[in-house]
Amino acid sequence: MITENKLSKYLPYAIGEIVLVVIGILIALSINNWSTNKQLRSTEQVYLMSLQTEFETNLKKIKECIKENTERIQAVEKILALFDANVRETISDKAVSDIIYSIFGGEATYIPSNGVLTDIISSGNLNLIQNEQLRQHLASFESTLDFLALQANSTNAIKDELQSQFNKNGSVRKVLQHRGLTFEYESISDTLTNKKMFNLIEFENELLDYYLTIKAANGPRFFGGIKEQIELILIEVDSEIKK
Repeated sequence: MITENKLSKYLPYAIGEIVLVVIGILIALSINNWSTNKQLRSTEQVYLMSLQTEFETNLKKIKECIKENTERIQAVEKILALFDANVRETISDKAVSDIIYSIFGGEATYIPSNGVLTDIISSGNLNLIQNEQLRQHLASFESTLDFLALQANSTNAIKDELQSQFNKNGSVRKVLQHRGLTFEYESISDTLTNKKMFNLIEFENELLDYYLTIKAANGPRFFGGIKEQIELILIEVDSEIKK
């Protein structure tokens, strides 16, 4: 009876101590979770601000790329008009050289800044981005760039064929002379004109292939689509930063 009385007397105290210990553990876990979540959210904000800077740069780049490609499309439209003899006779040989040079003088190439995005994905930290839709858009952006690389290779292959056609039947030297480059010795090119290129159906066909390819590049599947993706990502990133 004495033992039972002692047990009944101290049991509430023992239970109370156990409850206090459990509560203490729960509070400690809660504080630890809060601290961890705060740290994760802080890391997320750092990533978001870095992504914002990176994609603002990408938006500027893609806009410039679209602008350059539009100028190239216009140049090809001008040169296609020269297959009309009536149009061809109204311009000089130098004007023809200038148009040809504008086509072969470079390419509209989009080289993205994706160091931050690549680091986030490769380190497995993409899940730190709480917004699921934003995570999906960031993950799909890299695959879009892979598709764009295939398109760029196709465009370059067509352009190489066009260049080969011109090298075979036209005069590169004449174009360079009209661009201000001087040569010490005379050449058979001095008496030639590149207007004769516009009597070749093969050259017109190559130009049309190139024209259709670069015109499609500004559409929703290529440069235009990437621009929309970047703009959408920037809206979502900005929204998450302001939370």
